[in-house]
Amino acid sequence: MLDNTKARNVLKTYIDKYDFSNPRIKLKANHIFRVADAAKKIATELNLTKEEIDLAELIGLLHDIGRFEQLRVYDTFKDKESVNHAEMGIKVLKENNFIKQFCNDEKYYDIIFKAIYNHNRYKIEDGLDSETLLQAKIIRDADKIDILNLLVFENFETLYKKKEIIDEPITQNVLDSMLEGKQVERKYQKTSMDDWASNIGYIYDIYFKPSFKILKEKDYINKIIDRTKTPEMEKIREYVNKYIDRKIAE
Repeated sequence: MLDNTKARNVLKTYIDKYDFSNPRIKLKANHIFRVADAAKKIATELNLTKEEIDLAELIGLLHDIGRFEQLRVYDTFKDKESVNHAEMGIKVLKENNFIKQFCNDEKYYDIIFKAIYNHNRYKIEDGLDSETLLQAKIIRDADKIDILNLLVFENFETLYKKKEIIDEPITQNVLDSMLEGKQVERKYQKTSMDDWASNIGYIYDIYFKPSFKILKEKDYINKIIDRTKTPEMEKIREYVNKYIDRKIAE
């Protein structure tokens, strides 16, 4: 039996030891709890069992636990400039069997670790069993939904260490990918606006209809694009909104 009330308290205690004067610590702490809530909502809308719903919520709580050490040691959230934060999170949870404080039942550990490992990959690795694959898909959806939520309100200085990004171009490879319904490969991301647009492209890797419904209800895409209005972003707006409507209708 999973006790996510206890897990939330353990996680809060762990996070509280970090420097909350750093806005990126606060950003990531809030993100984690919202992702857990989103994962629970998605799993509930999919009519999963209580055990599966509770496990989805727990994975949401733990998916970014490696971010805090990443920021403390490297002062960045950019994995390519530091460490893979998913692998760092697994290391944190395995050290001194820390995961036991969140979950006593070892039967869940392999699913938790594999879901965390896969949550930030370009694609989910092959060979996962159906239960693990389900949880990996849920955490990926929940994480992407809240990344889009963050882009609605978070200031650019916290995200990019600059006041504005709209003066930078969207490069052609990034724009082409977005208008072809493809996730943008990181090798094509050259500017802050490339990164900004690429985050919107996360919708091309969302799995579940409840996730698309959340995006539609919250109107995240339009709110994000309203912050960075350019002719290229307007083209992205039109394509992406049609894509979301099509996925909901399927």
